[in-house]
Amino acid sequence: MGQAARVFSDFPATLVLFYEEEISGEAYFARMADFYPGRERRALLLLAEIERRTASAMRPLLERHGLAVADTVALAAAGRAEAEQRSSASWQKLVADMVSGFPVFVAEFEQLEQLAPASDRSVVRVLTRHEVAAVEFAVLEYAGNVDSLCPLEEFLAGLSDSA
Repeated sequence: MGQAARVFSDFPATLVLFYEEEISGEAYFARMADFYPGRERRALLLLAEIERRTASAMRPLLERHGLAVADTVALAAAGRAEAEQRSSASWQKLVADMVSGFPVFVAEFEQLEQLAPASDRSVVRVLTRHEVAAVEFAVLEYAGNVDSLCPLEEFLAGLSDSA
């Protein structure tokens, strides 16, 4: 079963944390793609691109609020190291872990939306939407749906229109 959502009360600190997690997440998914062929590789590369573009959408908020982040090189290295630890996982195990683990992030991003100043909410909503797309992908993929990549592709296609 999935883990419980972390509880947040400080918008700036949470924004920084989530940005840093996007940086390490991008590196994680990009490295995981090296361990899988074909369609699985494509899915992981889409997830990496979603993490990258979500982080990019967040950068202006960090700058506007004058927030500093950890060393992005170190964050990426941590993401790659996590991928190395999971490199032998079967595709089905990896997807099952996404199905059980990703929904908690939706709840966490929804918390950030509530903490955000009104002027920042549209950008913060991108975080929630990116995780909803990842959850939808995982659920469809776990069920064997051949259209499981659609939520990821649709998120990326719509990102520039709303972020």
